[in-house]
Amino acid sequence: MKKIFLVLLVFVLGASLMGCAANEPDGNNEINVGVAFYPMKDILLLIEDDLEEEGFDLVINEFSDYQVPNNLLQNEELDANMIQHDYFLQIFNESNNADLVTVQPIYHATFALYSKDYESLEEIPEGSSITMADDATNFSRSLYLLGQAGLLTFNDGKTTGLTVEDIATNPKRLQFVDRVPLTSLAQRYSETGLAVMYPTYARSLELVGDEQRLYVEQQDDVTEGYAISLVSRDDNKNSEKVQALIKHIASDEVREFLTDEYSWASKPAF
Repeated sequence: MKKIFLVLLVFVLGASLMGCAANEPDGNNEINVGVAFYPMKDILLLIEDDLEEEGFDLVINEFSDYQVPNNLLQNEELDANMIQHDYFLQIFNESNNADLVTVQPIYHATFALYSKDYESLEEIPEGSSITMADDATNFSRSLYLLGQAGLLTFNDGKTTGLTVEDIATNPKRLQFVDRVPLTSLAQRYSETGLAVMYPTYARSLELVGDEQRLYVEQQDDVTEGYAISLVSRDDNKNSEKVQALIKHIASDEVREFLTDEYSWASKPAF
């Protein structure tokens, strides 16, 4: 009789534990997300309660660079990150044999040519040097912006992965040798007065809105790929965790936040 009782007890306990595991999404209710700049943390804090209502505990991991969050995501130490656009992601994948994927565009940053001294493109003197970011992705984006502005054209209609060798025409003989790390653009702009940069860095100079923006990047099929996005691995993009993130990030609540609090630097991408 005791043996029968023990067998029944083990069965009941086992069934109970299996039931608990089944109610816990993916066997673990923590969602670990990497962020590196404003306003991504604020967006996550905005949807934290919504995720909790679905049984998830949001864990926000903050970083000061863009490589580490991708490495941690690839190594399954993060579930997702919100630090990059798709062109940057593809370069990371190719360089690291990784399989990270864009799962939800969030916003388009207001990328622009800034000038302290000129009020129109026509006023830029021939031979002027334009300060740009030194990484390949943002340098290419900067050149493409100048192409949109009518200051450059490119060989064979090339639009991405641009270098100075791809320039077909440069009527003003603009110079592109002044390249600095992305985070140093604002400081360098203070010295040169002509630079292509993001509004986040312009704001560090107390520039807001359209102040000193000479030309703003236009949205087209190429620049759509520059939307800052939610990224996951290919093997977890359909998981309950990532799908919950997608659902709440692409919500009216987040769109209103971007419109009300961040319109000086971006526009929603959904």
